[in-house]
Amino acid sequence: MVENLLGYLDGFIQEEHHEINRAENTKNGEAKVPYVGNFSKSGASGEETTRSGRLSPELKFKKVFDYLESEGLDKYDAFDEELWNMLINEEEILEVRGSLHFTKVYDLERTTNQLGGFLRGLGVTEESEVDIVTTQASKMRELQERNGIPIRLNTTDGVYTFIAYLNEKFLQKEQSEVIGNDYKMLCRVERVIPKNARYNLFNVKELEQTLLNREQRRRNQKLPEVFLEKVIGPAAVVLPIAIYR
Repeated sequence: MVENLLGYLDGFIQEEHHEINRAENTKNGEAKVPYVGNFSKSGASGEETTRSGRLSPELKFKKVFDYLESEGLDKYDAFDEELWNMLINEEEILEVRGSLHFTKVYDLERTTNQLGGFLRGLGVTEESEVDIVTTQASKMRELQERNGIPIRLNTTDGVYTFIAYLNEKFLQKEQSEVIGNDYKMLCRVERVIPKNARYNLFNVKELEQTLLNREQRRRNQKLPEVFLEKVIGPAAVVLPIAIYR
């Protein structure tokens, strides 16, 4: 998204920049020009300097963000119903501010690995019981990383939620380092979740195929609720452009 916006501003995508200072090399001397007279030629010398570099994602984003601000970028940390409806209908790019949260499954995967090792050491639980929980949680995390890591940004009024799916390769920090309060997200609205409507963060059918074996599916065994995390509207699914503090 940043690349596309930058290309729109510049008319092309700039990957590198170069600066060249060319040297001048001349000799001191005297020349004769008919009907003009004599003139002296001054000498100059120097070295050619070449500079090259790559535009980092941060520099690209700053250029895009500065442009959006100059065009009147809307920034919000709370909404009312009238403002929400107006904003969503326009589907414009906006900056929202609030608390950032990853899924409960991410926390579960970390906890079960830590707790599993602890319980094994105490001999409190069967090896197979621990493995079932940790394996399912690990598969779930692999699934969300493959399809996009879901995050929720809750506005300060606690009413509205923005849902985004992150590509892991673009994360600048570990997930555990980027959760908490007072984050900002530049984004574009893609889908609206009406008030009181439920939205599954994950594809339930895909979850069942991944986490349940054939026999479990034949018996219509259900997944634990923690694997079926939902968001209740009013909410919006957005395309995240950048997340920052």
